[in-house]
Amino acid sequence: MWPIINEQDNFLLPLAYPTLAAYLRKFIPDIEISIVDTMALKMGWRSLEKYLLENKPDILAIGEKTIYYKEGFRAFELAKKVLPDIINIAGGVMFTAIPKWTLENCSAIDFVVLYEGEETLKELVITLKDGRSVDQVRGLVYRDEDNIPQFTPERPLIENLDDLPLPAYDLAGINHYKPFGHLWPKAITIQRSRGCTRSCNFCTWRMQEGRPELIGDKYISHQAYRTKSPQRMVDEVEWLYRDFGIRYLFWVDATWNLDNNWLMDFCEEIFRRGIKLDGWWAFVRADELIHNEMGGVLRYMVKAGLRHVLVGAEHDSQASYDFLNKGIRDYNVTRQALRLLSEKYPQVFRQATYITGLPEDTVESIKGLVKHAHECDLDFAAFHPVAPFPGTELYELGKREGLLEEKDFAKYDMFYPAMRTYHISRAEIAAATQWCYKNFVQKKPFKYLRRMFSPYPIRRELHRWFAFAVARVILKDMKNSLIHRKRFKGFSGIDEMQKPQWYDD
Repeated sequence: MWPIINEQDNFLLPLAYPTLAAYLRKFIPDIEISIVDTMALKMGWRSLEKYLLENKPDILAIGEKTIYYKEGFRAFELAKKVLPDIINIAGGVMFTAIPKWTLENCSAIDFVVLYEGEETLKELVITLKDGRSVDQVRGLVYRDEDNIPQFTPERPLIENLDDLPLPAYDLAGINHYKPFGHLWPKAITIQRSRGCTRSCNFCTWRMQEGRPELIGDKYISHQAYRTKSPQRMVDEVEWLYRDFGIRYLFWVDATWNLDNNWLMDFCEEIFRRGIKLDGWWAFVRADELIHNEMGGVLRYMVKAGLRHVLVGAEHDSQASYDFLNKGIRDYNVTRQALRLLSEKYPQVFRQATYITGLPEDTVESIKGLVKHAHECDLDFAAFHPVAPFPGTELYELGKREGLLEEKDFAKYDMFYPAMRTYHISRAEIAAATQWCYKNFVQKKPFKYLRRMFSPYPIRRELHRWFAFAVARVILKDMKNSLIHRKRFKGFSGIDEMQKPQWYDD
């Protein structure tokens, strides 16, 4: 877990599971499905083993983020050990990106479902139930009789997302996710679209939700974007609102604020149905925020519930935007959009992320990002060393240029850099990044103190939460250093992942 936030705020409902479960339930009525989120249930390894022995599932399906791939492997291996006949299916962004590597490094995995999983998983389950050969199931990687990974042809995307059944929130134990603290109060994950209209070279979203093409034994992901209709999306929101008491939405779209006509129709339908949300959190693009304002839509978005935005500011130069293939022609648009929110919509919490350690970065260019963050008048700025995740163009560039030094994907946590730049080492990137975090608040402390007393509830509570969370980490580290005579890390302690106490229980 990330130590800066409490245990509840360390997890949100992984939406892929209820989405896949709903699809299987629709087309295979006699199937029995359970969603097990060990984080939400505080289920450690011994508890997981007991669960498997008691329930004896025929199939175990896991999709993991890159830094948790070892936990995914360990769970598959545990399942094979206690239930030798179980069928293990891997999916999601990490295993999709490098399926051959996945099968070669975890003998307990039987199949890798690539990219969008609904149709492939459904067809695979039906094929296994019928005892037929899986070589006709598109979008799959499996081992042949000689233990050699075999790729089946790519699977077409689901073009009309309205055809998807509502996610099986009822199977997800939604009450485990409701009692959140300050960061995401009683929030639930929700998604209007898949894919993106841009082609950022560091983005795993675009890779996972793009249009796949199989060339030999390697998949290429092309740009693709699809969205549910506004009416269907509000059906989903209303179901969560009326039946589950959800009042805060966490949108997991790569870019939520696309298409002014869609956004206007969505907001108007929210008003018409009398849905009064406490707020919602969304990943947004700065250039699209300007379009939203020019189209007269942004004020309706805020009125309907937009309260927390995360903008990928990334860097402070046009050259960096061009390198990242961000699709922004004038880097000043980020500053303009965030200042617009600050001046016209002060009820919206403004958060942005910056990437440090790009190939041309120096210590000075990294430290210069703090000035840009203040010019944007941000509530919170996160500075992340570049993580060239497998499957992205940036990963391939890092390997090709000899910049990628960290080979263990479990360390791709966006806290310590995985690659150096042409000019400075990974240690120098890490030190400069820490400097940015410290100086973001230290340069203007009274501004952030005043915001703890903001008249807008979500902004006020978030500022208090951030101050409390950082102080708690530092005090806890100070206590541990005194009791156990360990080195005092102070503020840098927020950058180390920690296992929960129940991890092995």
